[in-house]
Amino acid sequence: MPQFDFTFAHHYEVKLLTSAPPIHPLEKLYHFPVELEEGDRSGLYIRVGPHVGQAWSGFFAQGFDSDLALNMISSCPDPGSLCVVVGGYAYVVKAANPAIWFRIEQKPVTALRVVEEHRLILFAGFTTITALGSSGIKWTTERLSWDGLSLGEIRSGKLYGKGWDAIANREVSFEVDLESGQHSGGARPQSGSARPAK
Repeated sequence: MPQFDFTFAHHYEVKLLTSAPPIHPLEKLYHFPVELEEGDRSGLYIRVGPHVGQAWSGFFAQGFDSDLALNMISSCPDPGSLCVVVGGYAYVVKAANPAIWFRIEQKPVTALRVVEEHRLILFAGFTTITALGSSGIKWTTERLSWDGLSLGEIRSGKLYGKGWDAIANREVSFEVDLESGQHSGGARPQSGSARPAK
């Protein structure tokens, strides 16, 4: 069962379905990704009812069958979008037009942090963090860890966390500026820049 977080205001309702919905003449079933591969047989069915527009159902393919991979449904900084994370694959979909969607690059997403005061959602993977803002992807950090991240507290506009340093064989601290995505510390401290949104 996924976790739910609807901290951000949203213009839709979401219902978790236990199986594929019955055929409905008005409600279309969408697949995420659109072209399912042989391995995309496990996943999550939900029904979305936008406040303006036609309701629809969606099948979201599972990424990984692992305790480390997150399962979550959340609202987004954009009130018209929702985020569905299944087995660590995170899909961001326009509720009123589900043909418009994209997948967060972290595969798998191991942690999700809603940062309401900065209108961001942070998606942590094994080595980097991606921030989703009101207009889409805001930034993705450079590598912070060899393998494994933990997200700590947020204060004064910065995220504090720890990443694994394989050479030192220990966790090392890092901090990430929530506006720019630039970081200091971490397992690769020589690079403090962030990749801009595409």
